[in-house]
Order: sequence, then structure tokens, then C-alpha cells
Amino acid sequence: MVFWPKIPRAALRPISVVALLIIAVWFLGQERQTTIHFMPVESNQYGEVAPAVLRADYDVRGDDHLILSSSQGLFEQQEQARLYADLQRALAYVSERFGGSALGTISIYIGHAPSCGLHGIAYTEMRTVQVFTCASIPMGRVVNIAAHEFVHQLCHDHYGPAHLEADLILMEGIATWGAGSYWLGDAADFRSFVRPWVAEDRALPLATSYVGRPISDMNQLYYQWASFVEFLIEHEGRERFDMLYVSGANSPASADYLGVYGRDFGALEAEWLAWVLGEHTED
Repeated sequence: MVFWPKIPRAALRPISVVALLIIAVWFLGQERQTTIHFMPVESNQYGEVAPAVLRADYDVRGDDHLILSSSQGLFEQQEQARLYADLQRALAYVSERFGGSALGTISIYIGHAPSCGLHGIAYTEMRTVQVFTCASIPMGRVVNIAAHEFVHQLCHDHYGPAHLEADLILMEGIATWGAGSYWLGDAADFRSFVRPWVAEDRALPLATSYVGRPISDMNQLYYQWASFVEFLIEHEGRERFDMLYVSGANSPASADYLGVYGRDFGALEAEWLAWVLGEHTED
């Protein structure tokens, strides 16, 4: 889908992450779309959809940190065991990168998508992540999307209810940044990932809403936002970033950048652009 209706704020609260992510990751050269040679394809969707209820016909495995349930027959027993181990590693990785652990058990349900469209959602107030896939989609892609969703849960645990009001740039930016290598492909960091867009004057304004825009634009915005988060944390520190994160009002650029950093959003965006290109910026 390439068009999304304007999302009312009321629709954001039941879904404790702002996005239903559909991601398909290719690592083969012929699929690469940038000079960094990696790009997931995803789309976002909102709605007041309740999470699936755990049923007796689900295959389940887990511990005190992560419980995996999957549609019966979706995976062979050994495949599910391998997927669970991969998801555990992903959760540990994003927790270390984010700088905080989950405050409770996370339940992740892997269901069958009849259309074979990979998509996922995090209900962070319910500590539940859902990813829908099919047998023909490599399990690694499930882990890629889960890594992003796990960071949304970590944000909810770290920031509390303010997470639900976060500036979209920061909310999706830190979830993408936190997923790190699960989204970077062969790029060293998000700065280098987005550099070709900036160098070739193809970067989108950071405050752009992806509503009504092509999926390719939404992809690009997620990476640019991750790079912006990377810039803010590296140059201004995590403590001030955390102050910024809880000052948002959902829409892009709605956080109190001037109050926290002493520069407005436009000035910070200009500094970010210069930083991406390797030019000097004042700390």
C-alpha cells in the first residue's frame, strides 16, 4: 500500500508503537538500492486491532525474559528452536545497544500470513509483539522485524507512558537505530548509510510525514531518523536525548528541541546534514 489516511491521536494509544511494520530484507547485490547496498522494504499501518489470544494449538517455548509462540505447523520443531535462539540474541543485542533491559517478560507471537506478507506490531502496554509471516519467507527477516519491535518495548519500559506521545522522528528513529546491525546490512552505521542521499541532495526533510507517501520514502525516513538519533546521542549525550524523547506530541518534530538543546529543530537538522557529510559541527 502506498497511501495511508491521517491518523487520529486516539488511534495511537491502544497500539503502543506507532507502526505496523512490513519488512522484507534482501542481502543480495541485485536487490540493493543504495550505494550502501541494503534496504528493507516496509509499510506502516495503524488501527485498533487487538493482539491475538494465545490458543492451545500454538507451539510455545520460553523463559522469564522471552516467550515465543507460533502457529502450529508454521515451523518444524528444530526451526522454532533456532528461531527462539535467534530472537533471544536479538533481544540481548538491542538491549545492550539501547542501554536498558526489559522490565518484564516479552511475549512474541509468530503467526501465519495467508498473503505471505511479512508484518509485525508491538503492543508495548501488553508486552506483546506479533509478527506474521509464511513458510517461504526466511526466518532471518522475522528476526529483523522483531529487533525493531523489541526496541519499542524497551522504550516503553524506559520512558513510561510518555513513550506513547513521543515525536515520531524519535520514536521510530530510536527503534531503527536500536535494531542496529539487523537493519544496517553492510553499512557501518546509520550516518554512512544515509550519506549517499545527503551527498546527492536526495535526503527528505526530517519532519516529513510518511502518510500518503510511497513506501520507498517511508523506508528512507526511517533510516534518516535513525541517523538523526545517532547524531543527537553522539553529540548531545543520552541524558539530554531522554529529556527530549519525553517532550514530544506524536507528530514529527513536535519534541522540545529548543528547550532541551538550545537550538530549534531546523538548526539541529542543518547540523545533522553537515555531520552526515563529515563536515565540522560545533558540539
